[in-house]
Amino acid sequence: MRLKAVLFDLDGTLVDSVPGLHQAVDQVLQARQGRTCTVDEVRRWVGNGPRVLMQRALGENSATEELSAALTEFEQAYARTVFNGQLYPGVTEGLTRLRAAGLHLACLTNKPWPFTLPILHHLDIADCFATVICGDQIHKPKPHPESLTLACERLEVSIEEAMMVGDSVNDLAPAQELNMPRVAVTYGYHQGEDLTRFRPDLLADDFTAVVSFALQRQHQ
Repeated sequence: MRLKAVLFDLDGTLVDSVPGLHQAVDQVLQARQGRTCTVDEVRRWVGNGPRVLMQRALGENSATEELSAALTEFEQAYARTVFNGQLYPGVTEGLTRLRAAGLHLACLTNKPWPFTLPILHHLDIADCFATVICGDQIHKPKPHPESLTLACERLEVSIEEAMMVGDSVNDLAPAQELNMPRVAVTYGYHQGEDLTRFRPDLLADDFTAVVSFALQRQHQ
């Protein structure tokens, strides 16, 4: 079926946000546990929203009270470091091409709204998206398919007319559950997961490949 909409994950797909996340997590760990963390560690921890990120950073057995307090501290720190992320190569040009071709674009992320919109504006890609859906705006964030179905409703397209683009199980599993076309990008935060098990229509090593594939599907 002819492609009409492309749904994009944010962190690890459009934006390398790890530098800012690392700085914020590192500040919390130094204050609470007197230790630091590496960029590579944070890269493995991201993908399931800030609460899970901090749970992984503190340790899976961290107390609920400690986790809640650390999460508040992280959010305060991240508000100061959030703009230290950067777009992956080709993203600005690629989104512009897709939008100019008449495709409807959406951004689906587990990142909270207060962080997401400022990042999109800071990186000058906010206007590319017809809708943005964040983890704190829905009942069940990814990997539940709620945000994918909601995006299709807002864009007035069917599941078959949309395509999900993401870097991890959180993006590809719900798309597979819905039998939605999907692209797995290999450059993001897949945490060592074998992305081929989600049977993506394409494994993309860069954003240019994503754009070319979407434009091709638009005319099939």
